[in-house]
Amino acid sequence: MHRNRNKENKVREIAKLPDTPNLTDGLIEALTDLCFYQSPMTDCDLLFVFGSNILHAAIANQITYFLNECTIPTVIISGGIANYEASSFEPLAESELIFSHIEKINFPTTDFIIENKSKNTLENVAFSRVHFDFSTVRHICFLSHCYASMRSYLTLQKYFKLSKVGNCHIKIPSEISSISIAIDNWYMTAHGRKLVWGEYLRFKTYGFRGDFPISDVLDKMNRVEQHVQGHH
Repeated sequence: MHRNRNKENKVREIAKLPDTPNLTDGLIEALTDLCFYQSPMTDCDLLFVFGSNILHAAIANQITYFLNECTIPTVIISGGIANYEASSFEPLAESELIFSHIEKINFPTTDFIIENKSKNTLENVAFSRVHFDFSTVRHICFLSHCYASMRSYLTLQKYFKLSKVGNCHIKIPSEISSISIAIDNWYMTAHGRKLVWGEYLRFKTYGFRGDFPISDVLDKMNRVEQHVQGHH
């Protein structure tokens, strides 16, 4: 994987790694509550895998693990070719890279669906609807980057009436080799702080314009804002 030098690459609407304010204990708690969604992985109708431009083998290993541990008849792996400034780049769709690390022969009864055109979380879900009829699905489990798990959950809820949603966090490498960014330590590294603060900015921008529903998290968003304003 290499740094993208394509002149056609897009500038992100919200910086992936924005400058962060000073994070007080209260603000850390409020951001954690807003940005991270956690619910147990169990048997489900569908496993939905959000796109990722990193950790393809690790994500495939998680998929394999849950297929061995749970009853999951269908797996949708989403993600096209990410083409953003300052991002790692591969000239292959994210979904196809993830799928290439799965030993398909070990899962003869599993229906794998590959969505390979989407370029963001909203498109991951919206474009997958072309390939699969979600009307009978009531219980979904999903895999996403840990810091984007609440936004991923809300994006699924935008399109589908789901009674149960389980998930698994994909931990992200940080600038400290011994620390992978997770719900309980994201604030310990500069990379983690930037990722989660950027996620809050996405809630403010993408959420308020309707990319995903925010009515259930407005109180959480307001609590973050109160801590930010209270620190000034």
